[in-house]
Amino acid sequence: MSGAVFIYRWRVAAEHEAAFLDRWREATRDLGTRGGLGSLIGKNAEGDLVAIALWPDAQSREAAFATGGKAEPWPPSERLVTEQLDPLCDMWNLEAWKDLHR
Repeated sequence: MSGAVFIYRWRVAAEHEAAFLDRWREATRDLGTRGGLGSLIGKNAEGDLVAIALWPDAQSREAAFATGGKAEPWPPSERLVTEQLDPLCDMWNLEAWKDLHR
């Protein structure tokens, strides 16, 4: 199975969360024009923001980040982890997921 999945985790103060999410949306759209396959962000039980991003492969991600656009700076935040997963079994039902969020 090909593809690469990246998991990111940040600690963001409550007063910066809305701005952080706006910036995350902007970055996700921008990276989508450079090979990114989309991302999902949520909040875990500890209150950290956690994102899952899909890429065709790790090299595509590296190239996209290396050619960064003219984006606004990120709001104050602490990146806790970036982790790569190599998919073993992909059971996403993306059409059903999209239907939930229409």
